[in-house]
Amino acid sequence: MKRKQKTYSVIIVSDATSSNREFLISSKLIKNSIISVAVLLLFFGFILFDYLTTSYDKEKMRKLEQDNIKKEKTIETMDANLKTLERSIRRMDRYKEKIMIASGLRSPYALKEVGSGGYYDEIISKSSELSQNQQKSENKPKENIIQKANKITETAHNIENTLKLVQSVIDKQKVRLACTPAIWPTKGYLTDPFGWRIHPITGRRSFHYGQDIATQLGNKVIATANGFVLAAERRGALGNLIIIDHNFGFTTWYGHLASFNVKEGDRVKRGQVVGYVGSTGRSNAPHLHYEVRVAGKPQNPMTFIID
Repeated sequence: MKRKQKTYSVIIVSDATSSNREFLISSKLIKNSIISVAVLLLFFGFILFDYLTTSYDKEKMRKLEQDNIKKEKTIETMDANLKTLERSIRRMDRYKEKIMIASGLRSPYALKEVGSGGYYDEIISKSSELSQNQQKSENKPKENIIQKANKITETAHNIENTLKLVQSVIDKQKVRLACTPAIWPTKGYLTDPFGWRIHPITGRRSFHYGQDIATQLGNKVIATANGFVLAAERRGALGNLIIIDHNFGFTTWYGHLASFNVKEGDRVKRGQVVGYVGSTGRSNAPHLHYEVRVAGKPQNPMTFIID
């Protein structure tokens, strides 16, 4: 048996004098209306949500695009700076090569190879190719910049280590030069040279181990290089004698002195007054007997005097 559908009466009263109107509304209609309104609300709600979501995504995309543009500009700036830095590194490497040659650490023929290819030119050419053929992927330029930055850092580190070595060698050379006899020990004119001669007193042919410099009695005698005084004493035919040890195998001898201005054990600098010209020992007139010995062997002093 079919169930009777419920109905509802809706009475509309306009005012006190007019007649009333009555409508019958079934429960099914009410139910369907509620469902329809709910569906409409869900539909419009979905549309509103989709609109808001799309707007948010668009704004997010816009910001990402702006960020990407900024990043691309930053990458371009960094790439340009890296290229400039690479050129500077290449110049530094060339200067490093020249410094190494000047300091005696590398052959002068190495200069022919500098600037005609090699590791740093390869970096520059590769970066030029990459700039001409721009990569579409975002990660590749970043990796390229990181790679180039790492290479520059490594190269700069190698140059720094090389220059430290050069500095160490130059410092040692400076010490050696400071300890190498290189100046006149006194002012005067040359008499008996280094080598075989007829002795002015004995008249016999003998080997002269130094250079005689004739000058006025009492003239200053100076150390020809840095060192320390091994001896300041009277010694046989050389009379009053000063011996200075300069390290690196160099010693200098100053004979026939009138008096000393230093004593044994004193440290002396090049140009420091160590004594005064005299005529002590086997000597017939005031002069300085000057010797340079290397590893104990007498050498011609004139080969060491550069000033």
